[in-house]
Amino acid sequence: MIKVTTLDKNQKSLDEVTFQQFESAIRGEVMTEQHSGYDKARGIFNGMIDKRPALIVCCTGVADVIQCVNFAREHRLLTSIRGGGHGIAGNAVCDGGLMLNLSLMNSIRVDPLARVAWVQGGAVLGDVDHETQAFGLAVPAGVVSTTGVAGLTTGGGYGWLRGKHGMTIDSLLAVEIVTPDGEFRRASETENPDLFWAIRGGGGNFGVVTTFEFRLHQVGPELMLCNPIYAAEHAREVMHGWRAFMQTAPDEFTTEFFFWTIPDFPEFPQEIIGQDVVIPCGVYNGPVEEGERFVQPLRELAPTLLDISGPMRFVDIQSMFDMYLPYGEVIGYWKALYMDRLDDGMIDTLIEHFLDRPGKICPLVLHNLRGASQRVPAESTAFPGRHWDYLMEYNVTWLDPSLNDKCIEWTRNAWNEMREKHSQHGGAYLNIDSYEEDGESWVEETYREHYQRLREIKKKYDPMNLFRLNPNILPEE
Repeated sequence: MIKVTTLDKNQKSLDEVTFQQFESAIRGEVMTEQHSGYDKARGIFNGMIDKRPALIVCCTGVADVIQCVNFAREHRLLTSIRGGGHGIAGNAVCDGGLMLNLSLMNSIRVDPLARVAWVQGGAVLGDVDHETQAFGLAVPAGVVSTTGVAGLTTGGGYGWLRGKHGMTIDSLLAVEIVTPDGEFRRASETENPDLFWAIRGGGGNFGVVTTFEFRLHQVGPELMLCNPIYAAEHAREVMHGWRAFMQTAPDEFTTEFFFWTIPDFPEFPQEIIGQDVVIPCGVYNGPVEEGERFVQPLRELAPTLLDISGPMRFVDIQSMFDMYLPYGEVIGYWKALYMDRLDDGMIDTLIEHFLDRPGKICPLVLHNLRGASQRVPAESTAFPGRHWDYLMEYNVTWLDPSLNDKCIEWTRNAWNEMREKHSQHGGAYLNIDSYEEDGESWVEETYREHYQRLREIKKKYDPMNLFRLNPNILPEE
């Protein structure tokens, strides 16, 4: 007998015959807690999450996914889907239920002439960049190479190319997906268009995406990285300069403002280890020489501690944060908030939060969202964040579990203060938000005018809410 957790959080037993029939229908490994590979298979990015599924299936293809979805539906099992496992909220793994681990489904096929790539649902960004950059092409996707393609894409997808090419969903041409009824469907602008609309921003509510079809863009191989590092004492003047500089910046330049503490890594001079710094970081998606001239003013906003700006391969830009965020080792509680402006009062609050924060491994990040992603009509996808000018990430990250309560409390307090003072109706970028405590009302507030349509589509494809471990859209009653 195997004890499993159901959708209503009750326990039920699977008898040996039922389990063996299921296992024999799966080509990949089916793991219980006794399996030697169990702990590795349940592992995800956020080291704070320690959930133990009753069953883990390491899917090898669409057939395995269909079998798992049908089994979960028939037995009403609590079900989680692990693509890259990078979501900070930890919903890629579940306690007592069925976990679909898609990490073996990570192949990528590129057609360099048509500039299209087909990416399986278990791939991570580093897999995609490796294959596409062989042809000087790229998908606009993410800033950390271990991020899963599936979660990033279905939640929207911000990256270093968004100014010129928009979000990840803006380059999505189609998906192949197993919906909760066990059916294998293709969704695009012309096939199941309601499902395609919902998937682009509605997260994992509607099924298991087994393949993403992306339009590719000519990128690199080298781009100009702007990365001057200023001491925190200059934070205010640097932020004011960055804000003014971006008023007339072209789409080619995508920027994020980092509030960081220099880590103890050999890449940094010993005398600045542990210093609080600010970095008006950015990438110029155009000729390197042109980009170098363009970003020069951002490198002269105040005296620099260090300036590591310069030409860099796109694949290296995409992975430059990986070393600071070792997968499965760091502990994180992150909150995100959209903002429609950046006035002087907001700058002061952000600097106060920066200097007061615990959990200093990962930078707090302020995104400037101008460019192509803002010009996509809001109604064309389910993604709710098109019209905001800024996105603030409170990425509080630490190593010592004894700090969990302190860091979580600080993050929520800082996020609530910013929300109440400066962004009462901002909503969140749910890909990087530990949203569970805020519940359904926060999801509804974030999606706003899209929420009712999403509920209708959820009812059509997932009336029993099988896929609920996500920023959950409740089916319309």
